[in-house]
Amino acid sequence: MAYEFYQNTLTVPAALLYEDGEILTKPNYDKLCRVGKIRRAREGKGLGNYALVEFDTIPERFRVKIIKKLGYPPKKQVQHQILKYRSTDYEAVDFFATYMIDEHRTLSPEHQEQYVADAEMLQALDAYIKEMKMFRKSRGGSITKVWVDAAKALAEVKEQTGHKLPGTDRRLRDKLEAFQKDGYKSLISEKFLGKNAAKVKDPAQEALLRSILRDHRNLDNEMIARIYEHTAQVMGWKSLTASGIANYRKLWKLYTYGGNHGEKAFDNYVGMTVKRTAPSSPLLYWTLDGWDSELYYQRTDEKGTTYHNRLTMVVVLDPSLKYPIGYAIGRAETTDLIRQAIRNAVLHTEELFGTKHKVLQIQSDNYGKKAMLPIYEAFSQHYTPAKVGNAKSKVIEPWFNYFNKKYCQLMSNWSGHGVKAAKQPNPEYLQKIKASFPDEFGCTAQLTAFIEREREELREKFLQAYAEMPDDAKKFVTEQEFLLHFGQETGFLNSRSHSGIAPKIEGIRYYYDSFDMDFRKYDSLSWRIKYNPEDLSQVLAYNEEHQLRFLLRQKHEQPMALYDRMEGDGEQLQLVRSFNREIKNEILEVQAEDARTVSEFFTDHKELDGSLVKTLLTDSRGQHKNLKNAKRLETAQKMITKQEVKEQKKTENDWTQAQEQYLKQKVNLNKYLEND
Repeated sequence: MAYEFYQNTLTVPAALLYEDGEILTKPNYDKLCRVGKIRRAREGKGLGNYALVEFDTIPERFRVKIIKKLGYPPKKQVQHQILKYRSTDYEAVDFFATYMIDEHRTLSPEHQEQYVADAEMLQALDAYIKEMKMFRKSRGGSITKVWVDAAKALAEVKEQTGHKLPGTDRRLRDKLEAFQKDGYKSLISEKFLGKNAAKVKDPAQEALLRSILRDHRNLDNEMIARIYEHTAQVMGWKSLTASGIANYRKLWKLYTYGGNHGEKAFDNYVGMTVKRTAPSSPLLYWTLDGWDSELYYQRTDEKGTTYHNRLTMVVVLDPSLKYPIGYAIGRAETTDLIRQAIRNAVLHTEELFGTKHKVLQIQSDNYGKKAMLPIYEAFSQHYTPAKVGNAKSKVIEPWFNYFNKKYCQLMSNWSGHGVKAAKQPNPEYLQKIKASFPDEFGCTAQLTAFIEREREELREKFLQAYAEMPDDAKKFVTEQEFLLHFGQETGFLNSRSHSGIAPKIEGIRYYYDSFDMDFRKYDSLSWRIKYNPEDLSQVLAYNEEHQLRFLLRQKHEQPMALYDRMEGDGEQLQLVRSFNREIKNEILEVQAEDARTVSEFFTDHKELDGSLVKTLLTDSRGQHKNLKNAKRLETAQKMITKQEVKEQKKTENDWTQAQEQYLKQKVNLNKYLEND
């Protein structure tokens, strides 16, 4: 079905209006035709004929539905000139449909249609006047009768459009000026304007009523009506009913909601929120938070056994795939538990990618921010704490709901969805089975298994996403950084000796040293030792007072017997010898440089001749003893080199002899002699 022009009149098939009930019903259609609201252009009598109704006689509210269904009607081949400027004003339709006459009533459908028609024709009139003036001026014609002609044109289409605009040019001009000044409200009859908001129209009334509505005690409508009544009687204002108060509460919600519910609620439910997209790759953004898990466990202490205990789980989530990159489980959320969760996240990146990684940005709430800030800043380029009270800014909040529903809800010790949730487990049944609840260790095992299962499901996608991410977005964690922030401490101070640093870790003595020459420059200091229990091959020596730290390696143990040597022992021995040679060379270079500097010093300062210090440091000719013996220094250097070569050859010979001895033990030469 579509629009049709019948005898130069735009029509639509009558069946379109009622056949599917979307526009109006058949009884309603018949009634509108009977009272003349809808005019048939053609009856549906005769073979092949069907009824047509004039489109312009259909009430406006139904015309809007037809347009939504069929689209805008085609232009009529022959129509009055002014109708070319008329178009459907949906803004007017909305304004008059929602206009309140008083606290209970809106405009009737008939008045809405009339006012919409008036608005559309006034806008058409304005465009018509402007074009007629331009047209006549361009041809040197007079424009004095433009308004008279416009009034005549409006009168000719009055029945067709249904408008009720004035018929004289003067009143028509006034009507258009009022419309341009006051908008749609200027078209509403005075009898409706007089009742609309008549009970509250003084600024003092509005301010008083809004103040009561926004009161922090959240007074109900009945109470506010009674409070307002007393002031209204004194001031001569009209009283308000509870339903009237309810309407004003809706009208002024923007201005009263914050007072009723607080700034946090206002920001979350009234203020504009930011729509965000998930990170494009892993390790770009992490968010973390603590959650009281919805699993009960039983705990026994000196006071007895309790069954409604719940563990807290801190989760570090990578929102790119909602992957739980880190977690820690404890009795309560603490800064130490948060630290453990981030530590777990860093270690898990090493499990996944072979190297410990940082993240570019990390977000958390403000709990323990001061204590955790050094860790947040050390393991991310940007730390962005969530705004206080803004739970919606953290994507991890809905993830906890997902995790609770997917895993925890299936357990017999599930505690529910939270205190405010409607659907909760049967408390009576929970009471009956409470003795079967796991202990703290068992509940921890439940949560750990759930996290690991979730990781396993997402692992392949996460690894693939990592492989595709840009290299410049991958930031690595050094062992120094990891041990400084996450290393455990022995609880004692240690100093370096000839055997290095020898801390006791979990009751066992370990030996560590550093190939960094600077470490030996601070032999006077004591060091705190930080270690990773999972990897004791290296530790961190840390001096907080001087802010010094060195990464120490576990010392390689060389066998005393050459026979016991294993692969790699020789290389480790050579590393130590090379390091010692570098130290000696450094000492000799400094000694020689000092000799030259002191010699130049005494040469430039003759006043020191005969002084004790010069006598001590120079020979009888005034030359620095070390400078005099420079050749001896060179000889010493050569001797060191020669000695090292000799030791190297000795080591090689010893090794050869050891191998020969070994082979002799393994091979029975007598066996071959007997055969001969």
